[in-house]
Amino acid sequence: MKIMVISDIHANFNALSTLSNNIENADYVLCLGDIVGYNTQVNEVIDYLRNLKKLYCVLGNHDDFLLRGCPPNLLPTVQQGICYADNVIRPDNRHWLAKLPIVWAGLIENLSFFLVHGSPWNPFTDYLYADNPLLEKLNTFNYDIIAFGQTHRALVHNEKKPYLINPGSVGQSRDKKGFACALEIETDTMTFTRIERPYANTSIPSFSESP
Repeated sequence: MKIMVISDIHANFNALSTLSNNIENADYVLCLGDIVGYNTQVNEVIDYLRNLKKLYCVLGNHDDFLLRGCPPNLLPTVQQGICYADNVIRPDNRHWLAKLPIVWAGLIENLSFFLVHGSPWNPFTDYLYADNPLLEKLNTFNYDIIAFGQTHRALVHNEKKPYLINPGSVGQSRDKKGFACALEIETDTMTFTRIERPYANTSIPSFSESP
């Protein structure tokens, strides 16, 4: 079984489309949130995700900003992306986004998964970088695979269960700028393969990247 794991698309359909062969040939697709924000291809990205037959998807903090409003003191670049999304998103796509869970846990065939954007403790605000001590606490969770996003940086801990994975960012990678990053899992061998594809960003108006 092949599982494609994506996160932090940030309304960048140009980047997402470079991964279409892997996504459409996967048995399942896991999306870890931040579908909107920063870039302007809001409806194109959501339309694509909605048409995937075996998708498990959770909300990210940018998606939550769009649905419930931006908190005070948010970076201007983030506010601009959310304001743009709020003006252009179609009602049916807003409704689809609003139905997504904040976390998802369950079985995909014979493997147990926990999906979240930030962390199980703070789904929208935690950043599980490689040096975050909270990663150790995830080892007490009784799942085969725990998948999270938010940092825009890839991480794979596959020495023992639970396997901890962050696919990096499709639409705004901080590992490799200008590349759409994702992770493919081959469950028969428990092989985790990083995918990095260059994409053309010239046709997408976008807002400046935050730190």
